[in-house]
Amino acid sequence: MRRTIAEAGNRVSINFEFRFPDPFLDLWSFVDPPAPTAASSTGGSVPFAPAPVDPPTATGAGDVTVDLAFQSRSVPLGEAGPGLIAGLLALLVAYAAVFSVVYAVYVGGIDRRLRGEPIAVVDCVRSYAGRFLAYFAILFGVFLLAVPILAVAPVLILLALPVALLAMYLFYGVPFLFVVADLPVLEAFRRSYRLALEGGPYLRFGAWYFVVTLIASPIVSVVVSAGGPVGFLLGLTLVVPLSVLLTAATVSFFDEFVGQSSGAGVETGVDGGAAPHGGGSNDWTD
Repeated sequence: MRRTIAEAGNRVSINFEFRFPDPFLDLWSFVDPPAPTAASSTGGSVPFAPAPVDPPTATGAGDVTVDLAFQSRSVPLGEAGPGLIAGLLALLVAYAAVFSVVYAVYVGGIDRRLRGEPIAVVDCVRSYAGRFLAYFAILFGVFLLAVPILAVAPVLILLALPVALLAMYLFYGVPFLFVVADLPVLEAFRRSYRLALEGGPYLRFGAWYFVVTLIASPIVSVVVSAGGPVGFLLGLTLVVPLSVLLTAATVSFFDEFVGQSSGAGVETGVDGGAAPHGGGSNDWTD
């Protein structure tokens, strides 16, 4: 945050973010923070100025770096000792545990409010946090598996974006199906995959969401990068309600879409599965 404000006005950054439905969008979902300056990159850590944790990037043949969240510099993967790797893994576990609870309460709470029920924080955590934890474990596992592959064949980085976009489309429904259809983890992945292959409402809603975030990201990035502290606060005031509205729209879509699919005799879970919350008509399936 400090680096973003400090760099504001020095240059205007325009970002175009490619996203399919995501349970939780924050400011950095629309804005890329400025990279550390040369001075800070060579001068060690900068207190209270964490760098974003990005996927490893190739800087040369067989040279893969890891951006450290607690320091404004990158470390070549080959130079990362056991202590650093263990620390990064511990951070990943802590991140997954905390955000599993956040996602469970956020998505589960929105689902309950849309149905006119109280949020029930404890019930949301008990019902969904374990599934979100497994979901994050799968994502991290795929990421860690990709690191040595990219280290051996950096040319594959050229395929990273299209492969990532395809995976985002195929499985964007997974975290929402945890809540809306009460599906277990593996069944949610299978169900999202089948819906993606069928296209139809799933494809149309994903495309609508993709366009909305693609349009919003350059606007927010210009406001934040050019406006200093005021622009940062203005960016937050734009992103917070937009994030809530997009998540609510996605929960509502799956609530109605899965409910109508269930009424048409499509399975919603293992051996029939738990009945989804929603039902009735759905404009997206017309």
